[in-house]
Amino acid sequence: MVAFLRVDLLAPDLARYLDHLAASPAGTSPEQEVRVSMEALAAERGFPIVGPQVGRLLELLARGIAARRVLELGSGFGYSAWWFARAVGDGGEVVLTEGSQERAREAEQFLGRAGLLPRTRILVGDGLELAARQSGPFDIVFNDVDKHAYPQAFEVGRRLVRPGGLFVSDNMLWRGNVLPPAHEDASTRGVVELTRRLYGDPDFLTVLLPIRDGVTVSLRAR
Repeated sequence: MVAFLRVDLLAPDLARYLDHLAASPAGTSPEQEVRVSMEALAAERGFPIVGPQVGRLLELLARGIAARRVLELGSGFGYSAWWFARAVGDGGEVVLTEGSQERAREAEQFLGRAGLLPRTRILVGDGLELAARQSGPFDIVFNDVDKHAYPQAFEVGRRLVRPGGLFVSDNMLWRGNVLPPAHEDASTRGVVELTRRLYGDPDFLTVLLPIRDGVTVSLRAR
């Protein structure tokens, strides 16, 4: 078992303050009620979702570049897709990839209840294999697959994201394990290697934002 180093990026009161801001307003619309239900289910199961802080970032990024096509590498039960689907608008498309048929069915149900399902396409299977068969370009490729596969995710994503589009990756601080000397488990190696490739690729301009567990936003500059 890997012993993870816990890093508090912010004082606990500030972290709670940001969580509170990001989580509201929940509102009473069916769309917002679905989001709250998804967050409650994740808490109940201990299932990893990006949470409302990162979710708001994803929606903001998508709206900021007027994204119409988004590809998710790893979708779970559709939480991040909920944010992207709001951003792409009617006629836009969010392609979800998920290895579990059960999680994919839950995503379909949640997004259907939110009225966002027509903006999505849900594929079941290995996320990287499914993505490799997609036709680009995409405005955003969002990477949240198993961490050991992060370098491979970049090779798939960089082919599909358009110039001026974004390659976005979650968990890029990986609970502090990226700090040298980095842990030698496969997941940490994957995150560290992806970080090296993103910052070293002349075609991409990358920033690592210390939101939650770290999010890299990489603009395809050419």
